[in-house]
Formats: sequence, structure tokens, C-alpha cells
Amino acid sequence: MSRAEGSGVAALLHDYRTFAGSRLWAALTLMLLGALAEGFGLLMIVPLASIAIGGSGGPGRLLSSLNLVPTGERLTFALGLFVAFMAARAALLYARELVLTRLQSGYEASLRLRAAATLAYRGWPFASRIGQGGMQALLLTDVSRAATAVSFAQQSAVAVVMLTVQFALTLWLSPALALIALAIVVLGALVATRWTTRGIASGIAIVERSEQSASSGFLLHAGLKAALAQGTVAQFIDEYAGTLDRARDEWVRFARDLNSSRQLAALAAALAAALLLFVGLRVLALPFPVLIASLALFARMVAPAQSLQQSAQHLLAYAQSFGMIERRLGRLQSPPGKEAAVEPLEWTELRLDGAAFEHQPGLGLEPTSLVVRKRDWIGLGGASDAGKTTLVDLVAGLISPPSGRITVDGDPLDERNLERWRAGLTYIGQDGTVFNDSVRRNLNAGARPATDDELWQTLELVGLADRVRAFAGGLDEDVGDRGSQLSGGERQRLVIARGLLRRPSMLILDEATAGLDADGEAALLQRLRSLDPRPAALIVAHRESTLVHCDSVVSIQHKPAKSAQAKPEER
Repeated sequence: MSRAEGSGVAALLHDYRTFAGSRLWAALTLMLLGALAEGFGLLMIVPLASIAIGGSGGPGRLLSSLNLVPTGERLTFALGLFVAFMAARAALLYARELVLTRLQSGYEASLRLRAAATLAYRGWPFASRIGQGGMQALLLTDVSRAATAVSFAQQSAVAVVMLTVQFALTLWLSPALALIALAIVVLGALVATRWTTRGIASGIAIVERSEQSASSGFLLHAGLKAALAQGTVAQFIDEYAGTLDRARDEWVRFARDLNSSRQLAALAAALAAALLLFVGLRVLALPFPVLIASLALFARMVAPAQSLQQSAQHLLAYAQSFGMIERRLGRLQSPPGKEAAVEPLEWTELRLDGAAFEHQPGLGLEPTSLVVRKRDWIGLGGASDAGKTTLVDLVAGLISPPSGRITVDGDPLDERNLERWRAGLTYIGQDGTVFNDSVRRNLNAGARPATDDELWQTLELVGLADRVRAFAGGLDEDVGDRGSQLSGGERQRLVIARGLLRRPSMLILDEATAGLDADGEAALLQRLRSLDPRPAALIVAHRESTLVHCDSVVSIQHKPAKSAQAKPEER
């Protein structure tokens, strides 16, 4: 096993231990107590068998206190102890499984939340490189498989504890027979190493193939409408089918290894039982009660041994997903605790002085200077890819200019005031997010909870109130997946309404009204301009009919030979 391949397991287990903390010790204690209860219950076979064949309470040191019980009551007493141990075992195993389930489900939720928080903290340039397909694979596939790996790690721990306790009790009954059983288990583990190490390679391949399949599936969904219109669905389906076939082949290979090891382990267990019975009777000449109890303990060791081997294979395969999470995101960060709402920054003037940003050679924003004052409405026009969206991303603090500077009332826009600046900013793009939820919850997402009056007033402002009143559920009507119950223009109005509920002092609209007809757009922009207090606005648009509503318009152009100075022209 290479260091790179094994790092996923080590990193996952370390992360899980950190998450579980003292609760892990509670789980291990329940594992130990449950194993002891089961083991001592099985040991009761010795006195029960001895009594059944007419012997004394039990051989040697085992439950010598039975000799204090009247002979006629020993069977009843031994049966009572057996039932008591089994009842204790049942209660302890119930508590153990409950604790382990809570740990595993809690870890999955924690991992999912930390992955999302880390993605957000790394900033927009990092998140945009991962893309939506990568994001889906990360949160829906990799996190789930890493949590499943934790479940298999827990099963492995249960198996180890059970094997340790049962071996110790077998050693107490018959050291020689116990050592033979141990040799058989060790030999089996060495034989299984072949399949265990192959599980790592299978896990890595499964992660890669599943990511390709998830990405292809996302593209299929995103392009389905156009594919249906153009008659190119077959090509999409063929591509998706290819990724699914490759993922299936990896799963089949993994299942083949798993089942091979499982069947060989079952055969080995049967041969080992026969060997132990022969040795116990013909070589060691063990008393019948001791032999029966030892074989019962060994039989109970077979299931944990098989579980350990198979859980290890699954753990090594699934843990590679955690390695993928770390390779994508780096060190995971915990989400912040709930804090008091940030007070929006009071400002008068935003200034860009030679601010520039290059995503890659030839793509980005040339050095640009611009002044935006409170209540100013500035339109941003120009050719596609000239840097209009990059400019508003700089203003929003999504990216930082490597050259030039951005100031608010003379102070640099940086970590000292960025949070308060964002608290007063609303950013709406052309493809605003609409959640598969009610109108109310869509409006309240990302803003302070608003009263019904405030919600209706905002819906009136954006021209969506009549549409919502037509819903049977009104504000509580579900708008469907990505707002499927709404038209494209209505979805944008809903997103704009959500942004206005933030009461912004700076409004960024990046082609946000492109889905509206000219008359509807004009009416909406006029209503936004009439807000009191009116927010400043940066409006990215290609249509002249949109830009006419601005106080001034800046044309962004590529000027590779020299810096571009953005000089607004008054309208």
C-alpha cells in the first residue's frame, strides 16, 4: 500500500476521532461490556453441560460458587445466569448500536457542513473552478461515501473487541486450543491481505468513475432542454451511459473481490471448526463441557472475523472519498457559530483606482478607475468578456485586485470592513437561484425574516404579487424544482424581491433583468429607482433599453496595450 493510497484511511480516522471525542470512549466501553456479557453467557455452557451429564457445577475455577447452591437447584441457577447475561448483552448491544448510529449520522452531517463551509471560505475563484458538477460529486457522493467508511470503521472496531474478548475467554478455558484458533485467524488474515489491498485500488477507481458519472449526469440535466429541441438526446445519453458503464465495472470488480474473500472465509471457518474439534478430542482430550464451550466461543469468533475482513475492504475502498474531499478542498474548516447580525457599512463614495484582475491571459479586467457615489445608478456596457462581471465581482469583494485599489470613503475595501460592506450589498445575476421550496422561504433565504406585509409589499414592487396570489397556497405555495412553477421572468422577479428584502445600499444587477420583456423591465427599473432610500446600483447589460435607466454608462473594452480608464458619461 502506497502512502498516497493509505492516506485517505488515516486522514478519515483522525478526522472521525476528532469529531467523536469522548463519545468514542463511551462507544468502546459499550462494545467491551456487550462482548463480555455475551462471552460469559457462552461460558455458562460449561456448567450447564456438566450438570446435564451428571457432573458437578463446573470444572476447575469456572463458577465454583455453584457448589454453594443445592444440587437440585444448580440447573435452574445456571440457566438463570445464562438468561441474565444474554439479557444484559441485548441491552448493551442496543445502547451500543444507538450510540454508533448517532456518531455516524452526526459525522456525516458535520462533514457535509464543513465541506460546504470550507468551499465558501475558500472564495469565489476557488468555488468556480470546482464547478457545479464537482460540487455535486463532493457533497452528494464523496461525503456520503466517507460517512459510509466511518460506519465500516465502527463495525471493524466492534469486531476487534468481540474477537479480543472471546479469544481471552477461550484462552482461559483451554490455552492450547485458543492458540491454535489464533493461528488459524492470523493465517486467514494473511491470505485475505490480497483482496484487502486490492480494495484500495478499487476504491480510488470507484471514486474517479463516480465523479465522471456525476459530472456527466449534471451536464445531461443542464442541457436536456436544448438537446430535446435539437434532437441530440441520443448523444447525451450515450455519453452518460459510458460513464455509468465504467463505474459499474469498478463496482463489479470490487464485489468480485469481496465475495471471493467471503466464500473462502466461510470454507476456512468450517475446516477450522473440524480441526479444532479433532484436536480437542483426540490430542488435548478436553472435558466435554470445556470442549463444547470452547467450540461455541470459536463459532462466535467466526462472524466477527469475517465482518472484520469485509469491513476492512469496504473501509479501504470508501475512505478514498475522504482523500478526494481533502484533495479538492484542503484542510476542512468548521462553520462559524451564530453571531449577532452585522451592521451594514454606512458609506458615501466607492472608488476604484486602476483596479485590474486577470483570470487567465487575455481574460479579465484591464486597469480601471471608477467612482460610485451613494444613490448613483451606473450602467456597465461593452463587448462580451471585456470584464464587466469581473468589475462587479471586485466591487462585491468576491475577488481582490492584484493591482490597483478599491476604497470606500478612503478606506481600503479589505477584511477589516468587507463583512459590513457585504451586509449592505445585494448581488443578482442572470441565473438567480430559486429553491425547491415555498415562496415565503425563497424570499426569506439570505435575509432577515420578514413579515407578511413586507413580503407582499416587495412582491408588489417587483410585479409578482398577482402571480403569487393566484397560487392556492399563496406565500406558502411550493414553486417547484428551480422554480418550475414560474416563468423565467417570474423567477428573476422572485430573486430580485429576495435581494430587495436585504434593504441594500448597493445593488448589483448582472444581466438580472435580461429575462424580462422591455416594458416589464422598464416598469421594474423605474420602481427600483423610486425606492426611498434609493440604493446605488451597478447594472451590467447589453441592451440599450436597460442602460437608459442609469444616470451614467461606462463602456468596458479590452485595451491590452494600455490601461483602461472608465469614465462615466452623464445621461
